[in-house]
Amino acid sequence: MARITVLGECMVELSPEGEGLHRMGYAGDTFNTAVYLARLGDAVAYCTALGQGDPFSEGALAAMRREGLDTALVREVENRLPGLYAIVLDEAGERHFHYWRERAPIRDLFSQHTADQLIAAAKASDLVYLSGVTLAVIGDIGRARLKDILAYVHSLGVAVALDFNYRPALWASPQAAREALDGVVPSCRYISLSSEDSRPLYGREAEDLAAEWAAAGAEVVARDESHAVNVHTAPFQGLGGRIATPAPQRVKALDTTGAGDSFNAAYLASRLAGLPVETAVARGHQLAAAVVTCKGAIIPKGSMPVWTRG
Repeated sequence: MARITVLGECMVELSPEGEGLHRMGYAGDTFNTAVYLARLGDAVAYCTALGQGDPFSEGALAAMRREGLDTALVREVENRLPGLYAIVLDEAGERHFHYWRERAPIRDLFSQHTADQLIAAAKASDLVYLSGVTLAVIGDIGRARLKDILAYVHSLGVAVALDFNYRPALWASPQAAREALDGVVPSCRYISLSSEDSRPLYGREAEDLAAEWAAAGAEVVARDESHAVNVHTAPFQGLGGRIATPAPQRVKALDTTGAGDSFNAAYLASRLAGLPVETAVARGHQLAAAVVTCKGAIIPKGSMPVWTRG
């Protein structure tokens, strides 16, 4: 069982449920990954900020605890409400998001107290996980503190995983996003990105960047429009390089929310358990396929794939 600390935002999710109706739940890119990591058997702590005493923040905390997440790193901020987003699906099941998060408490996550708690938790972890969305929503002060924390725990041998998950609307400019992401890439052992991330940020394909970052020591999952995954690994004892895997079998998507988040969870859980890259990718695709055939980012536990542990 790996010990994992996940940083990011848990939001109120409104997902379509019949004509003119929406079902309320809780989700967010790193929260989704945290839930699936916990379901796959790892010990997961979630670091975020919520409101204090309001029904939506209390509901989010309850959802975390139902999924077995450690909530000791959840900061409660007075007179604030968690962010909210609504999903609109097109005919192909592709999702489009509408957000209300300008004053979400996650923007004030990094008080000094939170930083001290996070350092202690991260030092005791096997992996620290975050995303480009995490970096976007915590603000300049939070980004500076988090960059230093990640560099420190990386120096202690703790693995750091970053999902680029570039969302232009959250950043002042592509340059601002690139500078923030470039600041944490050197601390990362695992990186996930697609060409949808890399083109607007760097003007390059994900494959090109993956090869460079792997040469510097990272394991990089690069995805293209076909959803094929190529993994670039760091050279080690004559091994390493590019591992090509086939595109996943197509399934009829009902709702693609959380597909990439769940893939990351299955991939990382597999790699932390010592499984080969090819198995990790296959399990990532299997979990993502289960997720897209259900509504919302978090699927019923009974819909989870069943694998032997390790």
